[in-house]
Amino acid sequence: MPSVSTDATTTVTLVGDRGIRLERVFPGPPELVWDVMTDPALIPRWWGPAHHAPAVVEMDVRPGGRWRFEMDAHGTIFGFSGEYIEVQRPDRLVQTFVFDPYPDAGTREEAVLAPHGDGATLFTVDITHPAPEGRDAQLAGGMAEGMQETHRRLAALIAEALDA
Repeated sequence: MPSVSTDATTTVTLVGDRGIRLERVFPGPPELVWDVMTDPALIPRWWGPAHHAPAVVEMDVRPGGRWRFEMDAHGTIFGFSGEYIEVQRPDRLVQTFVFDPYPDAGTREEAVLAPHGDGATLFTVDITHPAPEGRDAQLAGGMAEGMQETHRRLAALIAEALDA
């Protein structure tokens, strides 16, 4: 498996025939990264494409809690939702992820935040699809490029919080 990039990019690696691993080093300790990424007020500033900021409909970050974000793309609402399975601040968050048009193709996402270097955080997300076709469709839909933008915006918010 390739090493994690530290040049402000997210590394995307295929895992088996159903998985995708995302890795990125963010500035700041895991506690800060966790707090920024789980703050409902900040979600519209970093999650998804900048030109379609999501509305947080629900975000109950606890085991068994639900989350739902909706994006208005020129009058068409796209919904994303899931359930939090494991919540261990500041180092582990496991959730399901469902895109409304494909309710049977939901994924399991396991995020791990670990101290890295001098005050930074290694953020690793393992995404597991129920079938290889789902993984391939997600990649073909621009997921890798979208994660670069999303994580770039998240890094900017983390840097902003560090400066506060």
